[in-house]
Amino acid sequence: MPFLSFAELQRVTGGQWLVPPKDLASGISALSDDSRHLPPGGLFLAIPGELTDGHRFVGAALEGGAGAVLLQASPVQEWREKMVQRGIPCLQVASSLAAYQQLALWHRNQYPRTEVLAITGSCGKTSTKEMCAAILEERFPGGVLKTQGSTNNHFGVPRNLFRIQESTRVAVIEMGTNHPGEIAGLVKLAPPRAGVVCNIGQAHLEAFHTLPGVAREKSAILQGILPGGAGIYPADAPGGDILKSAAPPGVKLFSFGTGEEADLQYQYEGCQKGRFQVRLFWKWLKQERLLEWDLGGAHMAANAACAACATTLLGCTPDQVIRGLARCQLPGGRMELREKEGVHWVNDAFNANPTSLRASLDWFAEVAPASAPQFLALGDMLEGGENSLKAHREILEHARQKCPGAHLLLVGPLFAQAAAQTPPIPAASFPTAEELRKNMPPLPPGSWILLKSSHGIGLSHLAPA
Repeated sequence: MPFLSFAELQRVTGGQWLVPPKDLASGISALSDDSRHLPPGGLFLAIPGELTDGHRFVGAALEGGAGAVLLQASPVQEWREKMVQRGIPCLQVASSLAAYQQLALWHRNQYPRTEVLAITGSCGKTSTKEMCAAILEERFPGGVLKTQGSTNNHFGVPRNLFRIQESTRVAVIEMGTNHPGEIAGLVKLAPPRAGVVCNIGQAHLEAFHTLPGVAREKSAILQGILPGGAGIYPADAPGGDILKSAAPPGVKLFSFGTGEEADLQYQYEGCQKGRFQVRLFWKWLKQERLLEWDLGGAHMAANAACAACATTLLGCTPDQVIRGLARCQLPGGRMELREKEGVHWVNDAFNANPTSLRASLDWFAEVAPASAPQFLALGDMLEGGENSLKAHREILEHARQKCPGAHLLLVGPLFAQAAAQTPPIPAASFPTAEELRKNMPPLPPGSWILLKSSHGIGLSHLAPA
């Protein structure tokens, strides 16, 4: 049986055949929007993107063995003739991206047993996703799908939905945004049984302007929860009233936090005998557990509480929560600690905004011995909006407060300008990460160095392999 028949392909997308198939009941075995990863006989979707246009690669897809092509722009005559000669069906649609998303929703709906846990937040989305997946594996071994990498946008969410199969019991789907309305569009593709807002912070303020603006965008994930489902949000979140009013009737809201008002309460107890400890209390279950794990920092404790709340509402027990969290490992570039030649490298440079950078500095100050030489390699926080320079200055002041003896190594014009403001903050500034690499000061054995920046700065590449 084909993965998708040509009759279904046309019905789902509403397209018109430029080169019709010989048999509408036949179909394609797989699909891809990347001609390099298209299986033989698969459907190639030519989608215009921000960096390139998939229509440029129709020829490569045909030479690579495509079994069908979907596009929105008319193909060049050479390619049309080749499709006719080879009997390769070609479907034209109004929007290739919309068709891709419609097909992803169609595929997801073929597996009604699969539940979706959708996660968004200003930072910590990927960490919380990994924690949720690790916990759910305790309840559904081999039955948990999670977003691969950071494929959390209008291209990535459909790509992950196509990975759902009969054995998938829960799909943990991360949803990101940098413009108003994006979360609302993504949640329609994967209506969740549980929707999570892990935090509200200073991210993409160039688009959302204020923290209430961020909260309004993130609240769309709660608005999209299925009837009878649950929404999870931080009890102390800025814009909390916006979040609490977003859930539709029939959806229950649960909060996590350090205060007594939270439904799931947590207390970060720091490092005890070489492991970090977090105490979790489920108010509605009247149960408490102590988590001992390798992930430090109050921000990771908050992510753990968020994941514990969400997965418990999907049927996991507190003991399963603790076992899953204890074995959770985060992908590269997130709180990654390595030692090379006596130097302790902390790579947390996958991304950065003021909220996540403060959290990294707090954690670094906790784990790096005060007596050890400390270096803070901080790169510009991109997409900060009109108050970006002020935010960089505040981060530098926070760094001097938390790590007063640390050497500041700054990458990018924003941090350089912030350090030069009156009163100036002593620091070495570099235009690029490559310039810092070439001019890295000596790091004596026993040193600790933190790498933290927006992904586009490239500080992750400085970390040892």
